[in-house]
Amino acid sequence: MGEWLRGLADALDSGETDALRRRVLRDRMDAIRDALPDAVTDAEEDRLTEVMGALRKELDSIPAPIKVAPGTVTRLRDVASEVESASDARATQLLSLASQFDAFRAPLNDPASWVRKLGAAPHGVHVRTSAVWIAFATAEPVLARSLGTVTGKRALFAAMDKRFGARRKLSGYEGWRGVALPGTDH
Repeated sequence: MGEWLRGLADALDSGETDALRRRVLRDRMDAIRDALPDAVTDAEEDRLTEVMGALRKELDSIPAPIKVAPGTVTRLRDVASEVESASDARATQLLSLASQFDAFRAPLNDPASWVRKLGAAPHGVHVRTSAVWIAFATAEPVLARSLGTVTGKRALFAAMDKRFGARRKLSGYEGWRGVALPGTDH
């Protein structure tokens, strides 16, 4: 695992080398493109075209650059070093903790935790179900996307019903009374 992390850090770090290689290949291609009209024979033109094709192929084989936060590569190297230098028991423990991280975090990332943060508004304030979903998707875009619209709305609306009472038809639309959504003046 440590070797894999170190390899990943090396791959992320190779962006500068790849950029230099790309620049050199583009310069060579430009030089050949400039020399192409000066070719005297068809054989010379074919050779230049063939070399340019090979350069293009090599340029296309270089992986696309990856934007990474500056400290990410350093942190990856630190974790790789810790895993590589750890005893087998410690490495197993570290990997076990890493695999459980999402399991520990998952119960915290649910619509009910967002609903608990909502403020109360005067009873006369009506909030549409669509407005609640939009506010939730804006505040928790990753969670909304991972749950999906149908499942996300089902979980969100159940949490809203639990906190603010069952949805009612309010002036021609379904919603709740007494809810203060983020960004509203209530």
